[in-house]
Amino acid sequence: LGPGNAVHAGMRAWVRWCSRNLDAGKPSHAGLAWAVAVLGPSVLSLLVYWLLVAWVGWPLGVLWSALVLYASLGFRQFSFHFTQIRDALLADDEALARKHLSDWQRFDAQLGTRSQMIGRVLEFSVWAAHRHVFGVLAWFSVLAAFGLGPTGAVLFRLSEFVARYWRHQSEAHQQPVSVALNTQAQAAWQWVDWVPARIT
Repeated sequence: LGPGNAVHAGMRAWVRWCSRNLDAGKPSHAGLAWAVAVLGPSVLSLLVYWLLVAWVGWPLGVLWSALVLYASLGFRQFSFHFTQIRDALLADDEALARKHLSDWQRFDAQLGTRSQMIGRVLEFSVWAAHRHVFGVLAWFSVLAAFGLGPTGAVLFRLSEFVARYWRHQSEAHQQPVSVALNTQAQAAWQWVDWVPARIT
């Protein structure tokens, strides 16, 4: 289990705990569950940053920020899929490339021409790069400039994750969350992503 997978597993367990224990179906409970799931770790990362800067010095604060940023970035969550598809296309195995695309995005990639399929691969790759890299860097940079350390990276990453995870869990009926919680997570994600999406 690599560091990226360990972080992802930890986020999943945390978000699952929050929805299981705080989601009672009402809008106020949804707001509380989202705040605990997203704002709780964001504020915790900020407090650790401030404590390190105040008690030890700014170099350790910078190191903490770099470690949190690294953990928040999700290069492997999309680059692996993109590389598989690229390698299949380079080997002239279009059927395998379509299978990898279907597995990655969970839709039927058998329709359309080769050019259309490549267009979809590029579209999904840019979208994934935004959510896992560019958006994280944008929020990290903005809030770090105001002395808030790695808070922006955690805020963006968890906002995206809870919106995607809770929607998927509800659609798959594996651990359905309330409509209120799903709505709250999607609305919060739209707000958090507004500026980074335009930067990307």
